[in-house]
Amino acid sequence: MKLELEAILEAFLQFLFWEKRLADNTIAAYHQDVYLFLDFLEKEGIYSLKEVQVEILEKFVVEESKKGLESTSLSRRISALRTFFFFLVKEKMAKENMAKLLGAPKIRRSLPEVLTVEEVERMINVCDVSKPKGLRDKAILELLYASGLRVSELISLEFSHLDLENRMVRLWGKGFKERIVPFGEKAKATLTTYLSWGRGALLKGIQSRYLFVSGFSGRSLTRQNVWTMVKRCAQKAGIQRNVTPHVLRHTFATHLLENGADLRIVQEFLGHSDITTTQIYTHVNRKILKEVYEKAFPRK
Repeated sequence: MKLELEAILEAFLQFLFWEKRLADNTIAAYHQDVYLFLDFLEKEGIYSLKEVQVEILEKFVVEESKKGLESTSLSRRISALRTFFFFLVKEKMAKENMAKLLGAPKIRRSLPEVLTVEEVERMINVCDVSKPKGLRDKAILELLYASGLRVSELISLEFSHLDLENRMVRLWGKGFKERIVPFGEKAKATLTTYLSWGRGALLKGIQSRYLFVSGFSGRSLTRQNVWTMVKRCAQKAGIQRNVTPHVLRHTFATHLLENGADLRIVQEFLGHSDITTTQIYTHVNRKILKEVYEKAFPRK
């Protein structure tokens, strides 16, 4: 890639981080998407972004779709291009955002995997709380289920973010957006025990600002650590399905809605910027709504 395009790509990444405040994972994905587009331009013999017409953008999307990409990945490619051209227009490197003319593919949303309350209880109860790691794992499972945290939010939690007395946790989710999420009494009880001796036993005198630590190094757990632990607990509990930390997040949202929580409140708890993202969970209410209708509607 020519140095000019490399410089533009680097400036775009800085824009995503400092101005758009996007999450690291999103920036990395957009980096890959735009890099592929710029590489495509070079193969087409185009070395100036001012030469790009909508036909070139459409050709790129067609070429990407031929790779067998999922509609979600293709849709993200288009989203990255729209954001990239928005940046170019802002920096006067393009006259208009032609990527806006690209049609996004229809995304077929799959319904989230959800555990029953009994399955969650079984997972939590397989943890050996006589050992520091088992107590830590139970505290993690309790908090994931009780608050609907993303795994990235969980591993970033610092000791100062936790308000045990009021059963609240302060989070910074996607785009550095702050939110306060409550958790239940059972999670509080397990966290209290973990903090009273489990965390100290893992650290062995080492200081750490992180709530959930990997051991005497004082470092936070990794995403992979948490994923592996959740899968191990699910297997021990005899759950045959593919259980991940995100399944516990889905389960948290689903159980709230099943018990009458307002969709807007669940949106706030999950940290969704757009309520349409939260609406995927409304499928769980259909059976309940039908039962209420059958009981309440006077004309049988």
